[in-house]
Amino acid sequence: MASDTSSLWGSLERTRAAAFIVGGLIFVGDTAVLLWHLNAGTEPAAAGQALVGAAWTAAFVGLLGFYPSLRDRRPRLTKAGAVFAALGALAMAAMAAAMTGYATGLLSGDPGEAAMMLLPGIFLGIVFGFGLFGVTCLLTDVYAARVGLLFLVLPATFLFNLGTGIAGFNPLPKVIGVVVVLSVTFLAVGYLLWTGEARAAARGVDAPSDASAG
Repeated sequence: MASDTSSLWGSLERTRAAAFIVGGLIFVGDTAVLLWHLNAGTEPAAAGQALVGAAWTAAFVGLLGFYPSLRDRRPRLTKAGAVFAALGALAMAAMAAAMTGYATGLLSGDPGEAAMMLLPGIFLGIVFGFGLFGVTCLLTDVYAARVGLLFLVLPATFLFNLGTGIAGFNPLPKVIGVVVVLSVTFLAVGYLLWTGEARAAARGVDAPSDASAG
């Protein structure tokens, strides 16, 4: 399996497990915030959206860490996935920054308008970034199939949340359920990477973990 050890790509590859775990833990925090709002009978504010942006940004950084090990197997799919992942990372980082500005009073106006402006980049990043990397993982023998399947869970969950929201079904319990699924998925990917179970090792050969890389 080809990979970088000293370049920017190598740094992303070495830190991808931590990136997914951080993203998952941020979503755990967001779940707690949403549960508080549910108990209080209030609507989530911009601060919650800032957490969403931060969690997805971390996950996109982790996703880009898969590029070095997959680019030689499926170059076109991997390069396209990396482009969409980078776009998604930028869009989500911008959302995290904007929503933090609204939450702290540094920005005025409607946070929803800012979110809608960033939605195209977010959509392309999640659906095609994670989607293409998920398909690539399933088409190659570099990673266990469950890694590819977990990646595909993310765009499916995003599209479900977006579609039901457009249809007018957006109760807080549904949103909490979506965030829980995202959190568990991020943490599962991070765990598989950290323990070495993400890699499709040859039979009888122990796969190296990201924790021991470098």
